[in-house]
Amino acid sequence: MSQYYYTVASLPLLLYETEQLPAGGTFLAVCQEHLSRFDFELLTGAVAFGLDRQFPGCGLLDKWRNWEKALRNELVKLRAPKKDEESEKYLAENVEEIIGLGEIARSAFSQESPLTAEEALIRARWNYLDELEVGHYFDIEKLIIYYLRLQLLERKALFDREKGTARFKEIYDRIVS
Repeated sequence: MSQYYYTVASLPLLLYETEQLPAGGTFLAVCQEHLSRFDFELLTGAVAFGLDRQFPGCGLLDKWRNWEKALRNELVKLRAPKKDEESEKYLAENVEEIIGLGEIARSAFSQESPLTAEEALIRARWNYLDELEVGHYFDIEKLIIYYLRLQLLERKALFDREKGTARFKEIYDRIVS
C-alpha cells in the first residue's frame, strides 16, 4: 500500500468551519503529480454527492457509498408519504442498513428551512468521514477523505442566506402573480 507522506503533510487543514478553501482543481493537480495512476483514479472517483461510479476493492469508498445510499433511503422514506407516493420504488437496492441514520434523516427533515436541513446533512456526512478517517494518516484513504471533505465544504460555501431569500421571493412573486 502506497504512503503519501509529502502530499498529505502539504495539505492545508480542513475544518468544518473553514471558509477559505483550497481550490479542488489545485488539490487534484498536486495529487496527480504524486499519486500512482490507480490511486489517482480512486481519488477522482470519490464523489461526495454522486453515487454512480464504482471502484471495487476500495473498502472506504464502498462504505461511503453505502452510508450515503442508506441516508438517502431514509430521506426517501420520510419524503414519499408527504407526496402520497410509495417509498419502495425510490429506494436504492442492496444497501446495508445503518443504525442511527433514521434519526439523522428525521432531524434534518424536521428543520424549518431547507438550508438548515442541508447544513445538518452536510454535518452528518462530515461526522461520518471522521469515523472513516480513524487509522488513516498518509495513505490513499486519507486523501480520499480529504477530497470528500473538500467537496462538502465547497457545497456548503454555495449557501448564501441573502441570495436564497431573494431567489425565493422572486419565485414566489412569479407564482402569486
